[in-house]
Amino acid sequence: MSTPRRLAAACLVPLAAIGCALQPAARGDGDPATRIAGGLRQRIAIEGEPVPTFDIQDRLRRYHVASVSIAVIRRGKIDWAGVHAVPAAGPVDTGTLYQAASISKGLTGVLAQRLARAGTLQLDTPVDACLAPWRLPAGRQDAAHPVTLRRLLDHTAGVTVSGFPGYPAAGPVASVTQILDGAPPSLTPAVEVRTVPGSAYAYSGGGYTVAQVALEHCAHAPFARLMQDEVLQPLGMRRSTFAQPLPAGEGNRARGHYADGSEVEGGARIYPELAAAGLWTTASDLARFAIGIRQAWQGASDFLTRDEASQFLRPGLDNYAQGVFVVGEGEHKRFMHSGGNAGFKSTYAMYLQEGDGVVVLTDGDNGSYLGGEIVKAVAAAYGWPDFKPRGVRRGVLDATVAARYAGAWRLDRFEGRFANRYELRAEGDGWVLVMPDIGPTRLVPTGSRTLVAPETGEEVELATRDGQDVVLIGARTAHRIAAAH
Repeated sequence: MSTPRRLAAACLVPLAAIGCALQPAARGDGDPATRIAGGLRQRIAIEGEPVPTFDIQDRLRRYHVASVSIAVIRRGKIDWAGVHAVPAAGPVDTGTLYQAASISKGLTGVLAQRLARAGTLQLDTPVDACLAPWRLPAGRQDAAHPVTLRRLLDHTAGVTVSGFPGYPAAGPVASVTQILDGAPPSLTPAVEVRTVPGSAYAYSGGGYTVAQVALEHCAHAPFARLMQDEVLQPLGMRRSTFAQPLPAGEGNRARGHYADGSEVEGGARIYPELAAAGLWTTASDLARFAIGIRQAWQGASDFLTRDEASQFLRPGLDNYAQGVFVVGEGEHKRFMHSGGNAGFKSTYAMYLQEGDGVVVLTDGDNGSYLGGEIVKAVAAAYGWPDFKPRGVRRGVLDATVAARYAGAWRLDRFEGRFANRYELRAEGDGWVLVMPDIGPTRLVPTGSRTLVAPETGEEVELATRDGQDVVLIGARTAHRIAAAH
């Protein structure tokens, strides 16, 4: 059983009782950790109106998230790390493990670079030779357009299955080949090569699972051990692991929570799709990963050569590189990723030029809302050039039209644990959108038929299609739910 790491002596009360963070390095301009904890910011700022800020404890309760672990990087070093939790979370500290979900993909990309350097595999040749005895299904690939490891890593291999739901801790767990074949007890369909490799971007956890098999077979070692030897240990990520499930004796781990605050059965689901979603980590360990990649990019590390780091960070279609998104130029250039497993949501971003960054790990399905607000608070406290709330000008809603749209709506496309039900409701002189995950959120009119939710960034349009009223929520269409008689 692992022993929880102690926090700084400044944290003299139980973490479960209050939020607590390690003290940052002295900077002469106050304590940014304190400003961040009291300065969470929503996604939307209404022009001409004060920008509201929120206390992190209030937002934990608002989003039904039990705990959040944060690490802030300044000038290439961890400036501070800490956790905030509600009392029901139990004991958590900076050594507590969280599922990082799709953030795993960046570590997989780095592992592939390391094995390519050693001559164990090649990134730009057909991947088939590394898959035997399993074979890629017949699809749109051919000799001129092969499925390669690089294309699997940058989501241009034409491979299907975007993500994975995870396996309940008490049930059967599919093997990786069963998952690729869509054979019982797999919870997802078979992986296919549906579009011509190299022709388009399509986010694919299935592609990363193919890559997982290729890395294991060509390196003749289990994926988790390869990660330990080639990535986690060299970068000093001592608490991190790709063990799925975690060993029974590992007690210092967060327990995932659904959107309503109820706990994931067994505390976490199992993800045998290790390359796509298998990482358990801490905020500080993930910060070490981001720092290590930047150091290599600068030519200041032998973990990767500068050329290898540049290859890893070279954005392709839709700004996706080999497991990370890379956006911006100059002082804005950064790599980042988010992740979402059942009951866990996470995000990180790292600026390449200045060496500033942030990691946020949460144990709640609504943690993406919380994480976005924390990143904005960090950006404001440290004066970053990005991650500011988006400015929106208030408009005048046509009240007569809006009244026609009050009621319950169902999305045409919906993925969620709870009922596919949204509600538009007038409250006082304003409107709210009642969402399946977080419940009511305030709407602000931006035009005669358009509104926005400052809290979530959801844009709502009151529209008509083929003579019928519909509500557009983001890019998705919702149709009215008939009232029960």
